[in-house]
Parts: sequence; C-alpha cells; structure tokens
Amino acid sequence: MSDLNLPPPQWISTPAALRRMVQDLLHCTQVAVDTESNGLHAYQEQVCLLQFSTGEVDYLVDPLALDDLSPLGPIFANPAIEIIFHAAEYDILCLKRDFGFRFSRLFDTMAACRILSKKDFGLGSVLENEFGVKLDKRSQRPTGARRPLPGVMQSYARLDSHYLIELRDRLYRELVEKDLLALAEEDFRRLVNTPAAPLEVDPPTCWKVAGKNDVDPRQAAVLQALCDFRDQQARYSNLPPFRILPDGVLVDLARTSPNSLEELANAPGLSPKIF
Repeated sequence: MSDLNLPPPQWISTPAALRRMVQDLLHCTQVAVDTESNGLHAYQEQVCLLQFSTGEVDYLVDPLALDDLSPLGPIFANPAIEIIFHAAEYDILCLKRDFGFRFSRLFDTMAACRILSKKDFGLGSVLENEFGVKLDKRSQRPTGARRPLPGVMQSYARLDSHYLIELRDRLYRELVEKDLLALAEEDFRRLVNTPAAPLEVDPPTCWKVAGKNDVDPRQAAVLQALCDFRDQQARYSNLPPFRILPDGVLVDLARTSPNSLEELANAPGLSPKIF
C-alpha cells in the first residue's frame, strides 16, 4: 500500500512561494524531479505539474497558476546540482519545449535500471520492489488542468519524485560494484542534450494512422480527408485527435465509405455527437 503518512507536500502556486522553494533547492546537491503533462486531455500538450523532492521536503509546482517559471532555470542548469529523473528523456523534452530550460548534470534511474539489467524498470515496479510502495496511477494521478488538485492526488503525485534520491543512491552503488558507472554516465550526458519537443502539432497525415496499410489508393485519399476532419475537430475541442476518432474507426470508414447518414450512424465506434 502506498505510503500516505508522509508530511503533506508543499503546493507552489505563487511567485513568492516559488522563490522560497528555489532558495531551498539551490542549497541542495541532489534534487529529484518529475512532471505531469496533459497529452491525453488536450490538443497541444503542455506540462501541468512539476514535482520536486529533496531529502527533506516534497514540492508540487503548478505551472498553470504561475506566469513565469524562469526562476527554476538555475536549478536545472547548475552543474553542482544533480537532477534525478526516472525516464528523463520525455520530461526533458517537455521542459525544454514549454519553458526553455537547460540541463547540466542528471541521473536517470530508469536508464540505470536498464544498464543493470533489472527485470522491471517502470517506476511503479521499481518502487514496489525497492521500497514496498505501490503507485495507484490509474485512479490517483493528476489529469490535465483539474484544479484544485485533490489532496489525495497531491499525495500520490509527490511519490513520483519522493523516493528517487534514495533509489539513485542504491543504483549508483550497484553501478560502481559492477563497473558500469562510466557507461551510465555516458547515457546521462546524452540525455542532457535531448532536443525540445516541437511546439506545434504535426499536420495530419494518413500515413501515421495505425492500419494504413490495409487501404488501397482510393481509400487512402478518403483516409486523409478523415484525418483532416479529425484534426479540425480536435483543435476546436482542444482534445487530442484520438479522443475525437480512434485510428481504427478512421480506417474502417475509409474502407467502407458510408454513403448516407444512416450507414454512417451504423458504423462501429462512432458517437452520434460526431455527426
């Protein structure tokens, strides 16, 4: 069962609170970090929560309430501070895209697990194996722009970074013992240079749709038109395209090409709200 008997995390949603947090972090040699993005809930993904942990306190930073997160820049860019992630690449590309942060020194616990040939290296599995902590990600993880964030979600969100410093230290010792530290550090240096994610969503193309190989050239033209329609609706609704129409439905429509509203209404996977 997840450890929710920890002191509550500090919620950072004002410039003054952010400045106080930064002053605390600047005195640390290790800072654990995680992010939550709203890619499953918005057309253009953005970071909607940042988690920071030291050995003594957990912080949750709300970028939706703060106009300027640049005070965090010196934390990430400081070579005297080791930034600890689990699965750093995605976090880094999102943080670079949304805020332009630079990184200097990091430790990726997932990369270390892979180099050490751990059987399970997802964060939930690692925390359960190492600390007996279970993350209830399906029902407790923050989703999109929901505010205020319920206390139980804050408690679970902080767990994504709370144990990373101790986990890093355990993995570091194993890397040294197995003479794999140099290999890991090479991987960490590569991750520092992860490029920013694109600011704009790629134009819709039928060639990225799962199942595209099951259509002939005429059907491919229909599929492209459906992709354009889905993208327009997704932009208008501020939802990711798959929430408008799944790929499988697009392919089925391209192959069957309904000729009437009645035929369209009977197509599997379609909601009446679409038409």
